[in-house]
Amino acid sequence: KPKAKPQAKLQLRTKYDLIKKWEPFFTGGRVEVSNSENYLLCVCGDKIKIVNVDSGLVEKELSHDGDDVTCLAVSPDDSMIVTSTKSLLLKQWEWKMEVKCVRTWRAIHMFPVVSMDFDPTSTLLATGGSDGTIKVWDMIRQYCTHNFRGSPGIVNCVAFHPNNLTLYSAADDYNIRVWDLNSSKLVKVLNSHVSSVTCLKFSNVDCLVSAGRDNVVCLWNVKEGGNEPYKVIPVFESVEAVILVPKELEKCFNFERKENETGFLIITAGSKGQLRVWESSNGKCVFTNPDNDSNVASGYIHAKLIPDTNKMVAVTFDHCIDCLDMNGLVVNKQMVGYNDEIVDLKLLGKNDSHIIVVTNSPHIKVFNMKTSACQVLKKHSDTVLCVDVFKNRTHFVSSSKDNTVCLWRMEENTYAVTCLVVGAGHTHDVGAVTCCNNKMEFLVSGSQDQTLKIWTINETFQLRVKHTVMAHSKNINSIVVSPNDKLIASGSQDKLAKLWKVSDGSVVGTFKGHKRGIWCVQFSPMDQVLATSSADGSIKLWSLSDFTCLKTLEGHDCSVLKVIFIAKGTQMVSCGSDGLLKLWTIKLSECIQTVEAHDEKAWALCSDVEDTMIISGGADSIISFWKDVTDEQRREDIEAKQKTMLHHQELQNLLQEKKYEKALHFAIKLSQPFTALNVIKELMWETDGYDFLNKYLSILRLDQKSELLKFVVSWNTNSRNCHEAHAVLKALLSNTAPEDFEQIENYQSVIESLLPYTERHFHRMNKISQQATFVDYTWQLIKMKE
Repeated sequence: KPKAKPQAKLQLRTKYDLIKKWEPFFTGGRVEVSNSENYLLCVCGDKIKIVNVDSGLVEKELSHDGDDVTCLAVSPDDSMIVTSTKSLLLKQWEWKMEVKCVRTWRAIHMFPVVSMDFDPTSTLLATGGSDGTIKVWDMIRQYCTHNFRGSPGIVNCVAFHPNNLTLYSAADDYNIRVWDLNSSKLVKVLNSHVSSVTCLKFSNVDCLVSAGRDNVVCLWNVKEGGNEPYKVIPVFESVEAVILVPKELEKCFNFERKENETGFLIITAGSKGQLRVWESSNGKCVFTNPDNDSNVASGYIHAKLIPDTNKMVAVTFDHCIDCLDMNGLVVNKQMVGYNDEIVDLKLLGKNDSHIIVVTNSPHIKVFNMKTSACQVLKKHSDTVLCVDVFKNRTHFVSSSKDNTVCLWRMEENTYAVTCLVVGAGHTHDVGAVTCCNNKMEFLVSGSQDQTLKIWTINETFQLRVKHTVMAHSKNINSIVVSPNDKLIASGSQDKLAKLWKVSDGSVVGTFKGHKRGIWCVQFSPMDQVLATSSADGSIKLWSLSDFTCLKTLEGHDCSVLKVIFIAKGTQMVSCGSDGLLKLWTIKLSECIQTVEAHDEKAWALCSDVEDTMIISGGADSIISFWKDVTDEQRREDIEAKQKTMLHHQELQNLLQEKKYEKALHFAIKLSQPFTALNVIKELMWETDGYDFLNKYLSILRLDQKSELLKFVVSWNTNSRNCHEAHAVLKALLSNTAPEDFEQIENYQSVIESLLPYTERHFHRMNKISQQATFVDYTWQLIKMKE
């Protein structure tokens, strides 16, 4: 018979390192676009995040040290960014090569700045404040040139005329004011809008386009100077942003203008969440972007054209940024600026190409792992609580507070995700859902109505309830199906975990022992063991045969929210409400690694098939990616051991050859205090050892003396080494100026550490000296008697 191949030895994981984070980069407000490059500038609390549109990654950030940003503007030549903060400071930044704040000054406004605009030459900046004032700043000479008063309430937007020194503004009284910078006076008030004006744009030197929340777009002839618009276009939605389409891009909307026809195209973005194109001369809608499920009912709050490209960006109310192709206004890429609290996440797709993220919202987000592009899935009507993925990696199921479960499918070629069927039947929130592990035949859901439902899936992907079981006396937090698809485990707030048969829904056994509610249950992939994690801070491993507790792992100080098996069931990873991630070895019942993964509760945890990467998500809206670096760490440890052995051998060779100078230098360089002590002891046996020590210490650098002084503190704690310690200390004090000692890090604490032991050694030497004197006195008396 042929010999069986030996099985590869299982390698335990010892360390996971953080390789990247997906953090929030947009928390609300305006999004600006750089004029010469493909960058978005997004407000994120007290930072401005600069995001590359193509990669979706944050490349730079402008930090304001805890002072929240209220507004920002980019100069037309892209040379500078100006930001305003809640503390009424204006900051000018350079950002092209390296991020640097070049100037900070007071805004002089009484309340925060909410609107800004540069003139076409990038030399003047207008700021509109919440106090109703408008100020104009000369960015070259660095002083305030104008201060315009008279606008009631908040100044929502300001805009410079492209050809003359005129400034237009809109405030809370719904009027548009025209200010002449030459005379510093208000020259005109345009009063046609009946609600807040949200944007002002110039199509050319003669035409001003204004839009607002009164569902109209107004066109003004600024050359003739009338107080009434020459055209009012009803758009039937609250408009938050308009884009004026350049002539060369009008063909993108299959629009052909007649030879003598004047006018231009206007794109509106507003509360209905659709982009529409209007013709200015006749006021007709000539194009509407296709219905996009990800935008319906979201609504747009901002939109901008990306110069020099055939693209535009539109920002939704739920912090999503859509990157659209002007050809048909099709969404090419969607980025999520803020995920809110992350409740659950799972990997999806062949080779784990995507990740499903469940946040504190009714929408499910599916991210591309490489590009960070996102699909927002909107089928549930209330907050989604849980997701799980089938073994084929293309289908998954979700559960929600709307009392339903949804079955989804992702197309392998296009990666488009669609909802196949919605399962209704629970009477309360469905807080847990799980999939079978082999063929796609059934799924199981658990609800706050305290029931488990086993759903069968037929060939046409229809869901039918096979069994309904009254499982627990409180909310069901977690359910899982065994690897052979024959058993179901459930964990509840009633402190119990239970085992059920899939075939008939009957209970097999109950696991009792936790002192508080159970948050997570997991089957071991190899053994007949069930793991449970609880709000009592412990993880328990149970035998499926007799329902006894095999092990209890304690390490978290608060609730353990999630636990998963890795390394073929020999290890576990857990996360808790303390934000910590812990790696456990089951055989030894010990935690071998603890990392601070999140600043708040860590709700979500999953791993890839090979356990080479772990992904965690928390209430801090951060998704962290952890890579297994066990092999790298082992190689580093082996190299460090080999290097240490070589160093020790080299030191021994130097000592044997009596090359004390090189040996001591080597010991200081390697930070080996006891090796250095051996060198000093060997040196003291030499006849001119003290002279050599003084000579050598006089040529040491200050950092080397600092390191040697730390050695002395260590040596001085032991009376056997006190002579060598004080010999070195005397040489250091003799060859170092007092002012140099002050430059040594923590020199005061070093001296404080030396004093008590030195006093003890001094008293002991005094006592020995007295005893020696008494012995000498006794000897002299004996000699006299003789």
